Amino acid sequence: MAIAAQHPQTIDLRLDRLNRTILRLAIPSVTESMLTTLVYMVDTILISWLNDPSSLAAVGLSSTLMWAADGLFRAISISVSAMVARYWGQKDFEAARQVAGQSLILSMLVALVFTALLIPIARGFLVVMGGEPDVVLRGVEYIRILLATSVISFPLVIANSLMRATGDTRKPMYITGVMNVWNVLAAYVLIFGLGPIPRLELRGAALATSSARTLGGIIALGILFRPKSAIHLRWAHLRRWEWSLIWRILRISLPNIGETIISRLGFMLFTRILASLGTIALAAHQVALRIESLAYMPGWGMATAVAALVGQALGAEKEDVAEQSIRRTLVMGNAVMAFLGMIFVFFGPAIVRVFGVRDPELANMATTAIRISALELFGLCSVMILSGCLRGAGDTRTPMIVTIAGTFLFRVPITYLFAVVLNGGLKGVWLATAVDWSMRSLIMFVLYKRGKWKTIEV
Repeated sequence: MAIAAQHPQTIDLRLDRLNRTILRLAIPSVTESMLTTLVYMVDTILISWLNDPSSLAAVGLSSTLMWAADGLFRAISISVSAMVARYWGQKDFEAARQVAGQSLILSMLVALVFTALLIPIARGFLVVMGGEPDVVLRGVEYIRILLATSVISFPLVIANSLMRATGDTRKPMYITGVMNVWNVLAAYVLIFGLGPIPRLELRGAALATSSARTLGGIIALGILFRPKSAIHLRWAHLRRWEWSLIWRILRISLPNIGETIISRLGFMLFTRILASLGTIALAAHQVALRIESLAYMPGWGMATAVAALVGQALGAEKEDVAEQSIRRTLVMGNAVMAFLGMIFVFFGPAIVRVFGVRDPELANMATTAIRISALELFGLCSVMILSGCLRGAGDTRTPMIVTIAGTFLFRVPITYLFAVVLNGGLKGVWLATAVDWSMRSLIMFVLYKRGKWKTIEV
């Protein structure tokens, strides 16, 4: 009891306060997710002001590789978060710290390996993805600048997940807010120049984003080691490898890693089909994707909240709380998606204009894509929330199965059918995506209802 008294940061699991608990966890997570998206969105908006479709397309293709790399760290963070949340619910705080410390060591090592592997292959990747010569030239430099600080920026994903697993969703939000302020100021100055600072255009955007991610990583690590932080790591937790614990983290992460590899491979094939439609279509897709990504945020925030809730509820042996949190989160998330879908349909052209798109063809294509995206929001949100609850319980295999089915049965073949065979172009790409998310949500719901996630051991 003395240990528990020192750590009041456990989640409130009372049923009569469950809605309030969900919102307390979800609102900072939604805000954090929106701010994270804005780090990249600022680049897209400011680069679009250059009126250079090649630079805009370069950001889109380059982001595919960075998103793929980032996915591996998110895969590890999911298993780490499930383990820490379960221990936190059991009030075994020292075990949670051990997991946290070992996960940070692992993430830094993986970041070093990834940087060494990705920098040499950047050019070849962009060529294979169908980038035209000027797009490849710009994209290579963009990627290499972002990777230069990866040993600090990638572990930020792990650090923030550790805080959220303990129920602290506010500090990751504040960290991301600081990153955004820095990125907006630095990007504007470096892209367009100011006084003695030269106009760097796309290179300036990469430098701003890279420095913002590094700043966030440093702040997050500093918070984890503060005595007043919930998890309060010490150097003793990082000094040596604990092979049995590392193996547990990796074992639980393997399905997540497999899912990540499959989803990223599918997305690369998807992007390759998209690139075959031309630079204008690729640039329009990039604008539409950045706009639509704002709709991911409520779903992602709800998924983060329910993952922590389910993990701690199962650790405290309160299955009824876990089930109720999932049902209520689904209702809340999809209500928000209905509202956002109407905004996309009625205000699509105005939203595209915010990005400063001047080319009429590009603007029309982006507007059409945004309006079609309203069809996929319910499926997307449901998949995010159900995946979050399963992963919070330690079930990482079910989301992997759904990802495999979605990628190879729906996303890639239907995109090729609608966009290329039926000559639907970018409109066909987005209609195929709506079909994909709808089918994934149906499969995910059926697997979730089986209830095997309640008996998973981490």
